[in-house]
Amino acid sequence: MIDGGAMAGDIRIEIKPFDELTLRELHACLKLRGEVFVVGQQICAVADVDELDPSAHHVMLWRGDELFGTARLLRNDQGNTIKVGRVAVTASHRGGGLGTSMMRAIHDWIVQQSGSAVGVMSAQAYLEPWYARLGWVREGTSYLEAGIDHVTMRYTPENSAQASLH
Repeated sequence: MIDGGAMAGDIRIEIKPFDELTLRELHACLKLRGEVFVVGQQICAVADVDELDPSAHHVMLWRGDELFGTARLLRNDQGNTIKVGRVAVTASHRGGGLGTSMMRAIHDWIVQQSGSAVGVMSAQAYLEPWYARLGWVREGTSYLEAGIDHVTMRYTPENSAQASLH
């Protein structure tokens, strides 16, 4: 678990493997993903909850008992690549830096897993500038996923250090 206890307003960030999630935490993550992806973006619910959830670590951004951010982290078989996905923040909490705090906790977790680990993601294309400011670098051309424009992005600690200089 990573705890962002230093954050103001009793906000905390936790990262747990699926088997350590309580039923309430799992429900909160899936409910939030449903609100953001299925209701907000009209993505089919079948595409969101899949067979990968049980093998993932789940990121939870809490204020008190309310979950308002989540993401899913999957490690490849060699352990050197972490796929970041299902990044979601409730509409009412976007734009205030909380998603950035959650992504920084994810970056820290990637580095803790292996000093040479990298992150990869299929990011919604409209969020590319935000991810780029956090050190993610686009690879290749855009493509459609679930009917939404996406780009492949890669994160390394070196990318992050360069991004913080700009």
